[in-house]
Amino acid sequence: MSAAAYRALAAGEVAIVPTDTVYGLAALPGSGGYEKIFELKQRPAGQVLPWLVPGADALDTYAAEASPAARRLARRFWPGALTIVVRASKRAQELGSVAPDGTVALRCPDEPTCLNLLERLGKPLCCTSANLHGAPAVSRRAELDPSFADVAGFGELPDCCRGGKASTIVDCTGETPQILREGPIPEQLVREAAGIDATLER
Repeated sequence: MSAAAYRALAAGEVAIVPTDTVYGLAALPGSGGYEKIFELKQRPAGQVLPWLVPGADALDTYAAEASPAARRLARRFWPGALTIVVRASKRAQELGSVAPDGTVALRCPDEPTCLNLLERLGKPLCCTSANLHGAPAVSRRAELDPSFADVAGFGELPDCCRGGKASTIVDCTGETPQILREGPIPEQLVREAAGIDATLER
């Protein structure tokens, strides 16, 4: 557990956290820290961020109606490097920071420190890779941009993250799941777990 990161996140501020893929800038949905993330990354504020959640049960809380394919994918790949886009539930919309089209992207990270933060906070975390907009995501602490050095949690980061590649993203809001971004989990495994016979749409 990163004590500095927890204190900042609980206070509605931004923190830098390790995940199983790359380092991330995180904040509670609807908090001031959420807006700060865009400033730190020099990223357009109109975009939305995916949420980190503690497990597959989060689909019952934050998805309005998770499809059978979404549930199969969560059971197979969570915790892990798979982000699942679903229709946001009323509870998710109350927290804020969902997409204008009413969707939210959820992922359960396979990283103990991050999972401990989620469990202790009792809320999801909006999180995006800790890099300047347009720069590659990084998985080694020495490669982090110096501008992030003052962000809470920086001093407690491990030297590297295990994965090194941003998660696979699958949109499960329609009848057929669609891969929005290829990542560590290949299409064939996603297709098999989702129970889809034909090649997934792109």
